[in-house]
Amino acid sequence: MYKTFLIGIVLMATLTSMNSFGQTKPAASTAGPEAEFKTLLDSYLAKFKPLSIDSETAWWDANTTGSDEAFARRKKTQDALVELHTDKAVFAKLKALKEGNQIQDPILKRELDVMYRSFLPGQANADLQKRIVTLETEVEQMFNAHRGEVDGKPLSENDIRQILSDSKDSKQCEKAWNAYMDVGKKVEPKLKELVTLRNQMAVELGFKNFFSMKMALQEIDENDLVHLFDELDKLTAKHFANVKKEIDQSRAARFGVSVDQLRPWHFGDLFFQEAPEMEGPNLDDVYKNVDLLEMAKKYYASVGTPVDDILARSDLYEKPGKSPHAFSDNLNRDQDIRVLANLKPNLYWSDTIIHELGHAIYDKYINKDVPFLLHEASSSITTEGFAMMTGSYVKKEEWLTKMLKVPPEQAASLAEAGAKHLRAEKLIFSRWAQVMVGFERGMYSNPDQDFGVLWWDLKAKYQMLNSPESKSRPDYAAKIHIVTHPVYYHSYMMGELFASQVQQYIADNVAKVPDATKSVFVGRTEVGDYWKEKVFGPGDLRSWNDLTKSATGKPLSPDAFAKQWLQTQ
Repeated sequence: MYKTFLIGIVLMATLTSMNSFGQTKPAASTAGPEAEFKTLLDSYLAKFKPLSIDSETAWWDANTTGSDEAFARRKKTQDALVELHTDKAVFAKLKALKEGNQIQDPILKRELDVMYRSFLPGQANADLQKRIVTLETEVEQMFNAHRGEVDGKPLSENDIRQILSDSKDSKQCEKAWNAYMDVGKKVEPKLKELVTLRNQMAVELGFKNFFSMKMALQEIDENDLVHLFDELDKLTAKHFANVKKEIDQSRAARFGVSVDQLRPWHFGDLFFQEAPEMEGPNLDDVYKNVDLLEMAKKYYASVGTPVDDILARSDLYEKPGKSPHAFSDNLNRDQDIRVLANLKPNLYWSDTIIHELGHAIYDKYINKDVPFLLHEASSSITTEGFAMMTGSYVKKEEWLTKMLKVPPEQAASLAEAGAKHLRAEKLIFSRWAQVMVGFERGMYSNPDQDFGVLWWDLKAKYQMLNSPESKSRPDYAAKIHIVTHPVYYHSYMMGELFASQVQQYIADNVAKVPDATKSVFVGRTEVGDYWKEKVFGPGDLRSWNDLTKSATGKPLSPDAFAKQWLQTQ
């Protein structure tokens, strides 16, 4: 999971005096709108830069220690950032400059767009914004501290995941699943307050609700998003139903129950967002004795993007008070890049560490000339897409043979199982993303409905899951993104489309291999060079859509995803 939210903004200018990333350098200006904006920008950065670094450092400390003091520092810096972006006089100047459309330098124009979008939400009531930050901080602390109890024994999220993954005891899995979902009961009241406050803020700013506001701030037309996800539904529904039927039969046999008795705790995962173990070779077994850090170092070094420095700064194993999740963070928008993980030698954490390091190298190889305000990934779509692409490599044939040195007699069956698992995973995630997007859109557009019923109706429609005995449960509040990273999940699915498109382009034009679904490009430094030049280097100098067109030769579409994972041409 990539922590930072990023806005994709279209860069509108004819580019001259190009540097190696196809961008102009800011022109010197001593008078007029550009000079006025430069004065605003310098004054803003003098305050924003240290606050940003302090906030990221406190956030890292809070998630690695769980300490009240670190959370308090995080809240203090977040409050200060909220306060900084509430300045109505500065916003009025930004708005006038933007509407005047007289800034011609493309980098300054881009920075103006980013500043404008940063200040726009801040024009809502400051006390309201601070209350939202307070609630989000409190909830994040609740997730970090939560330990589900099973038969009186507190269990970490890793422990619960292990039970769901390994156990064949239906009752034990039900207890473990419910123990994790108990965090939703604690969080639900705060989430409902957050929905009300977020909507109130959005209406103050002229939007119909919070979901619509987030779409506008990310330059995504809400109707276009709905259309895209409807198209994905049509593309994936039949394929998913076939995969789900096979999974149902396998899971029913595993637990000794009938298919109609299957419930959410029977599918090996908390939210059925990942493919469960099925009959055949078990990829999890392959990773039981693998040194995940050495594996990660070896792979990224082989493509010319070493990660040793990142891992040296990182926090990678379980400890009390630490967040049970995983993320990559750049503390200073420079080279202080770190990964938080809770590594175990299994498939889940193999995927996760390669995924998070995908985010990390994205940050590491942003061109050093990109200014601080734009020194981030172009969008959550591009960085999530890239990280999901690399994370998926651990299930592919080339990875198994070249990275893990699987003996030839095992390689064929493992590769077949890996390909089958990966295809199922892409389909399953596609349907899970439909649930998340549909739920958040519905939650903010109709906040008076029973959220539990909405949640389970969507899970039945898109994931073909039977609900627990009652639908009116706060299980939705147990999904941390909904509470602390709202209206973000579309980025993952759009990222999947981006990943497929980049993978196909590399296979066809850079590595020149016949099958994009099988290759992970071990040892191909030209692939790393392409990543650094076309994907990472520009940072946020370009919008995500412009970056996609520049890197792959075409705008974002589902074509490559369909070709690779739905077996269509």
